[in-house]
Amino acid sequence: MSENSDTNVINVGSAPEVSNESSMTFRTSATNMEEPLDSSIKKSPRIVEVNQYDAKDDTSAIALAPESVKKVSSLEPTPQKGLKDFALDDEPYTCFTWYQKMVIFAIVIFIGFLGPMAGNIYIPALPLLQQKFDVGSTTINSSVSAFMAVFSVGPLFWGMFADSTGRKFLYIISLLLLIIVNVLLAAVPANIGALYVLRVFQAFGSSSAISLGTGTVTDITSPKHRGKAIGYFMMGPNMGPILAPIISGLILMNGEAWRWLFGFTSIMSGVAFIAVLLILPETLRCIVGNGDQRWKKSGNFGTNAHEDVESLGSVEPPAWRLFPDIGIQKPVNTGPRFQFLYPRPSKPSLHIYWSMMKMMPVTISSISTALLFANYYAFSVTMSHFLQTDYNLSNLEVGASYVCPGIAMLIGSQSGGHLSDYMRQRWVKNHENQKFPLEFRLILQILGILINMAGCIGYGWSIYKHYHLSVILVFSALSAFGLTWCSNTTMTYLSELLSRRTAGAIAVSSFFRNVGATISSAIIMKLCNVMGIGWCFTGLGLCNLISLAGVLYLLKNSGHWQGKINNAM
Repeated sequence: MSENSDTNVINVGSAPEVSNESSMTFRTSATNMEEPLDSSIKKSPRIVEVNQYDAKDDTSAIALAPESVKKVSSLEPTPQKGLKDFALDDEPYTCFTWYQKMVIFAIVIFIGFLGPMAGNIYIPALPLLQQKFDVGSTTINSSVSAFMAVFSVGPLFWGMFADSTGRKFLYIISLLLLIIVNVLLAAVPANIGALYVLRVFQAFGSSSAISLGTGTVTDITSPKHRGKAIGYFMMGPNMGPILAPIISGLILMNGEAWRWLFGFTSIMSGVAFIAVLLILPETLRCIVGNGDQRWKKSGNFGTNAHEDVESLGSVEPPAWRLFPDIGIQKPVNTGPRFQFLYPRPSKPSLHIYWSMMKMMPVTISSISTALLFANYYAFSVTMSHFLQTDYNLSNLEVGASYVCPGIAMLIGSQSGGHLSDYMRQRWVKNHENQKFPLEFRLILQILGILINMAGCIGYGWSIYKHYHLSVILVFSALSAFGLTWCSNTTMTYLSELLSRRTAGAIAVSSFFRNVGATISSAIIMKLCNVMGIGWCFTGLGLCNLISLAGVLYLLKNSGHWQGKINNAM
């Protein structure tokens, strides 16, 4: 293989994960270095030339070597030495069965529901809590802001360790914290200081759901199906704002049983905790790989250049076990092939987050989505107020009004995810032997941003003009639809761009959008009083032009960051 060849080879030192669609040669430092390279290739019938690599459905962000040809000639120290050339056969992205994946999805969707539920089940009870705790409206409302502030920062902690320590261990810790805190909230005497402190810990425990859940989804779902997979996962977080007010109303119907708001949350958290402890396996790829049990059975699996491939047997999916993978897990295999396919990211540190925030595509896509979240939470906070004061609706009627935008959020996430995957598959089919540009997924955001803008502006003026309630609900649905349509593509894009730091990348994105939601919900009523609701929401809608400009910039520079960012992590 001459250096003038057009073959592209991957640098192992920072090699990302290899998908099931790829076949490539893995070359290690051999003991017999006197043998010429060309002759060694001829003697090894199992060598797969790199130019056989099917790039048309590449599922990882791989940076090509600077030269047209480079051979992989070094590895991190491993227990096995003196390895000769061997071929990497096609590895399935995941060996979990369909049934196992469905069970894992059900668990993480349920956990994803708990965070937003914990935050929203509390809001309808604010007037009652104001009386019980004998404080002013500003004081009791500030507990919501405190919750949102911690809910913004919390994912950064969980995401920092989720990509190296493992998913399951952090699920257990966060859910256990959530159970304890909710039991205390339901049991301690009414004290505003205790309420603030416990709500802070409640927010911290529940904030793990998005980053851990998205990480788990990417562990078991290949990128070509990831858009719709993230859409399915987001059904949990999106159902929280829909069902929480209804649950709260049902609990508060029987007198003033406000403590059962936290009691119910603790019970739900307990159910999730038992499911994780009893059933959920570890899925982090740098620990369990693709789940193939051959990695666990033999530390030398796939490292012997002369071993008989047929003797290795077929792929072995993980078997169901009770109480699997309790505690911090170590990689199931220490061989160089495993390290090459499923490299471990660098040690968790705050510096990683700073590095991520300095990356243009991460920051731009996160801020773009954050502005949409700010619009939605501005609508969410004001709608209950104006429907009660201007339309004289009851609490139950106001709660029912949120079902309309809630359903729109579910439709936006599902349709956006499926269409994103469909467009990816069409692009791959029409561009053979070319690597899919990850930013192509963001094309859908142009439509989503415009829909959200129309919904935001229309909502403001429909309330100002006192239009029929159905008009308000239509515009609120447009705003919610555009939000989840865009947020799904952002999460999918980041999960592919930073495949080795998925939980951390989602944590950064979550931080930006929750900060936007916190600021928006805190100041929106004051802005409406000063500017009028029509012009206020017109201004918020026009802020979407910033999001649109950011998306267009990323599309213009499509492919520029692909691979470089993932390898830097």
